[in-house]
Amino acid sequence: MKILDNLKKVFESKFRDLFANNTFKLFDFSRNSTYTLETKDGEKLLIDLTKSDDTEKKAIKEILDNSIQNDGELFLTNKDAKKTEQIKRNLPKDTDDELLNFYSDKLNSDTLKALEMSLVVRNAFKNKEVIIELKRDIIYKFPEFGNNICNLTSSNYFETYFKELYDIMSEEESFKIDDYQKEVGWIIKSLPYMVFINRFKSLEEFSGEVKFKLSKLKKYGTNKLKLHAIGKDNVEKALKIVEEYKDKREINIEIIMNDNKTIVTIIFKF
Repeated sequence: MKILDNLKKVFESKFRDLFANNTFKLFDFSRNSTYTLETKDGEKLLIDLTKSDDTEKKAIKEILDNSIQNDGELFLTNKDAKKTEQIKRNLPKDTDDELLNFYSDKLNSDTLKALEMSLVVRNAFKNKEVIIELKRDIIYKFPEFGNNICNLTSSNYFETYFKELYDIMSEEESFKIDDYQKEVGWIIKSLPYMVFINRFKSLEEFSGEVKFKLSKLKKYGTNKLKLHAIGKDNVEKALKIVEEYKDKREINIEIIMNDNKTIVTIIFKF
């Protein structure tokens, strides 16, 4: 594994005999070692960073950061074997595979990979397994949107909302797949400040939700709330909510709507 090979290079000159006499498959960070490096069971390399010098610590940090952000490798710690088995148990299959096939030519590569990883998390959660480590891996790899896409996947937005969004956008004459990818990316990243207007709640329920979120966002210093609606009925519902705030001088409202009036984004700035 590349990450383990790179870690070996940091210490190889000082611990040549250790590497020559053992074949390591795992590594673990330890604070209880006598030396900087020790071996356990001939297969696990124990690394005590408290006994490493500054040059070694810097090199290790660069290796780990690069592996997470660029190569997609995950930490191989003492929990790794169990996590690997957990991932295998919960890999996408059947309807999950159908979902990934649907989006294979519609989402950019990062979003598609994050969706695949999020489906593993969702399956593990359904099986009543602990998902903290799995979800953390997604957040490490996709820090801008990893947590949000996990939450959207768990709530089945890719089975419903984003499919419907594609169907509506693809009917427009000027449609380009880049436009859809940008819209999906924008929605995912905006999730904490977003209200999705859909057919499953009444106008009164959404009105109350918007009022509640506005008060919370004002309190915590966030100056935007976004409403997103697809489909004519939902667009009309969103525009009726706007009417409730048109006389509020402290709120500036921006409405972005497509020509067919089937997709709308409403931004409350305050």
